[in-house]
Amino acid sequence: MDAMSDAAVPDPAPPRLPARLQAVLLVALALAALWPSLEAGFFWDDIRQIVDSTTIDDPGAPLRYLSLNVAESRGETGRGGDGVDTYRPMFFVALWLIHRVNGADPFWFHLAVVAAHLAVCLLLWVATRRFVGSDLAAAAVFAAFAIHPVTAEGFLWASAISEPLSAAGLLGAVLILDRWGREPNPRAASLVAGLVMLAGLLSKEVVIGALPAVSLYLWRVRGVRPAALVGPWVAAAVFLALRVNALDGLQATGAGLEQRLAALRNLPVLVVDGLVALVTLRPVGVRHLYWDYRELGWTESAVAALAVLAMAAVAWRARRRLPLLPIALAVTVCMLAPVALVTTAPGWGGFGRYLYLPWGFLLLAAGEAGRRLAPRLREGSPRLIPIVAVATALFLALELVGLGRALEVYRSPESLARAAVELQPHAPEGWEWLGNHELEAGDLAAAAACYREAVAIEPSILRPRHNLAAALLFLGQPAEALDHARAVAELHGVAPDGAWVAASACLELGRREEAGRWIELGLAEAPADRRLLELRSRWLDPAPTPTP
Repeated sequence: MDAMSDAAVPDPAPPRLPARLQAVLLVALALAALWPSLEAGFFWDDIRQIVDSTTIDDPGAPLRYLSLNVAESRGETGRGGDGVDTYRPMFFVALWLIHRVNGADPFWFHLAVVAAHLAVCLLLWVATRRFVGSDLAAAAVFAAFAIHPVTAEGFLWASAISEPLSAAGLLGAVLILDRWGREPNPRAASLVAGLVMLAGLLSKEVVIGALPAVSLYLWRVRGVRPAALVGPWVAAAVFLALRVNALDGLQATGAGLEQRLAALRNLPVLVVDGLVALVTLRPVGVRHLYWDYRELGWTESAVAALAVLAMAAVAWRARRRLPLLPIALAVTVCMLAPVALVTTAPGWGGFGRYLYLPWGFLLLAAGEAGRRLAPRLREGSPRLIPIVAVATALFLALELVGLGRALEVYRSPESLARAAVELQPHAPEGWEWLGNHELEAGDLAAAAACYREAVAIEPSILRPRHNLAAALLFLGQPAEALDHARAVAELHGVAPDGAWVAASACLELGRREEAGRWIELGLAEAPADRRLLELRSRWLDPAPTPTP
């Protein structure tokens, strides 16, 4: 890679506006575009992380978060969700702090995540001005990052705050080292950068994948002393030690060889898929990658891998003129690598949020390319300059239109569910979410229809099948309700709720003996379950003998 002096070319003319005023105007415009998100409610993981959390109002919770996984941090037991274990104590501390303002008020949570997102936008703006040397490129990078409709999954719902917090940790550390890491004694810069990096890692672990690439860039291109880079790497080691302590190991999913091979197969497809989504601004909404990738073959993977290798070859050849290009591609691949393992886990949703920070680095590389190309266009093809300007403005306009769609999608549980069904009618999660909405709205028939769709897609699914059984029971269809309750018990074991549905269906059908067996099975799992005890007392216990 080139030396530091070739990394950025300053603007030939001074900026028209002072830097601080530029920043204020950009933040104001972005906040105006994102303001409607502050009116949204809680949905998706917000319910578990915020509304149903039993630790979010516990005064002693912040210290305990350091030794808990995600599920335990919100007051549950077991793994983080759908078999994937994660460790994000700083994320839960942030939720705990926001909760101190006005309890579980969605406005303050949405305001916090938007504020964190705008802070990341500002860090990217600073990085572009410093690494690229162009105020115009910095403004374009800020705008393109602030309103992207696909990565909006990382800032339009309340508990998405882990994305901007982790991104801010990495970018903050990079800028600190770039500013003070060339000093003869960079210990202070290394220490501060390490602490900032650690805060980002404790918010979401995936940013650790970007550390090798950005370290190489800071050392080889920006001239940062290797001694200054020690801080972030020590932070990574401390984070891994804390994570191992909380999760009893580094393994995230309990995956075997077959699942790891599937993740390896999915990775190049995921990278190409992500790059296409960033350019086309689609899809908008929650995407469950498992259902799109489960039928992938190695042929599709090989074609995608060749495409990624071709891009890597181009980036490597251009590294002297465009040092940010190979770094951006490396960050994208490394940060999506752990996501490839998640694509093998049914029920784990998300796509745009995984592209959040990679999009920022790709924009840095695009800004650098534009800055390098501008002088050549002015000299050789000046007529192309208006075309490039119009194309950039058109892309930003399309982003703004897409953001409008994203704001509609991330407004309520119903809008998110309907968008999920529209985006992936072949995935059961959207149908389950829509069924839950219909159930809360009191439309049992509509809820049952949605749950039927989910069960038809994946017969072994737990929650939709149980909810279907319950809905059918209340709709006066006890025989079918009992069939589904039995299927749930065979696939997942007997749970108190399932036992209650099965026993109630049996009583409706006049099968008192079978109802008694279901009640006893349920009570064996939860001896104090109120509904089962009431059912047994009301329908099965012998009537008391009247006293004379």
